Amino acid sequence: MRIKSLLLPSLVGAALGAGLCFLLLRMFTQTEAPRVASVAAPSRFETFGLTLPTLGVDRTVRVYVPQGYTSCEDCRYPVVYFMDGQNVFDAATSYAGEWGADEVLDALHKQHNLAVIAVAIDHGGEARMQELSVWESPDFKPSKGEAYLADLIGTVKPAVDKRYRTRPTAESTTIVGSSMGGLMAHAAVMRHPEVFGQALVFSPSYWFSNVIAEETAHTPLRTGQRVYMYVGGSEGDGMRENAEAMAARWKATLPEGTALQFTAKADAEHNEAAWRAALPTALCWSFAPMCD
Repeated sequence: MRIKSLLLPSLVGAALGAGLCFLLLRMFTQTEAPRVASVAAPSRFETFGLTLPTLGVDRTVRVYVPQGYTSCEDCRYPVVYFMDGQNVFDAATSYAGEWGADEVLDALHKQHNLAVIAVAIDHGGEARMQELSVWESPDFKPSKGEAYLADLIGTVKPAVDKRYRTRPTAESTTIVGSSMGGLMAHAAVMRHPEVFGQALVFSPSYWFSNVIAEETAHTPLRTGQRVYMYVGGSEGDGMRENAEAMAARWKATLPEGTALQFTAKADAEHNEAAWRAALPTALCWSFAPMCD
C-alpha cells in the first residue's frame, strides 16, 4: 500500500499533460448528437433556477423524485446530489451522453424498493474546471471550488430541503461526481462531513493537483461516512493508478465504522456510458441497508 501511495505524486505529474489533453479533446471535439429528450417520468421531474451568491451566477437545478412521492405525504427521503447536472437525466441537455440517473433509480426502486430524491446542479460551462475543484491548477486558476461548495451547502441544499420532503442529515446526504465532478465529491465528503455522509467518486481527475494527495493523507474520513470510488482501466495514463493510490491513502487512516469501497473496471472508459453502468452498484453499496 505504501508503494502505491509513493507513486501518486509522480503519476500525477506524468498524467497531467495526458489527462488535460484528454479532457480538452473531449470537451471540444464532441460530435453533436441528436437532442432527444429522455427523462423517464416528466411528472416526477422538475427544474428551477437559483442564484448562487458566492459564485455570483444563476444556475439551473434539476430534481427527480421517486415513485410514490406524491402519494406518501408523511414520507421523507435521502438526497443524492449530482455534479454536471446537464448530463444526469436527459440526453437533450447533455453534451456527451447522460447518466440516466432517473431510469437507474426507477429500476432500483422496482427491484430493491430504494427511494431517494436526486438533485443535479448544472455546471458552469467554460468555468467548470475552476468551479469543480477546491484545489488550484496552474492551467485553471483561480479556483472557484470553495465558492461552489459554499453555494451548494448554503443555498442549494437549503432550497432543496425546504422544497421537498428530505432527510436533511449528513447520513442521508450523498454527493456524486465524475471526472472534475469526482474531485468535488472527494473534497465535499472530506472537508464537510457534517453535511455529506456519503460520496460516490467516479473517475476523479487526481492529475489536477499534487496537493490533493497531501490533504487526503492528513484528513481522515469521519466515523460513519461511506465512500465509493470507481475508475475504469481504459480511461487514460495514470487514471487507475492515481485513484488506487488515493484510496490507499484514505484506507491507511480509516476510522472504525467508516466504509470505503474501491472498484476498478478493466475495460471501462472515461464517459457517461461507463458511469451509468456503474451507478446501480454504487448506489446499492452506498444505501446498503435500504437496497435489500
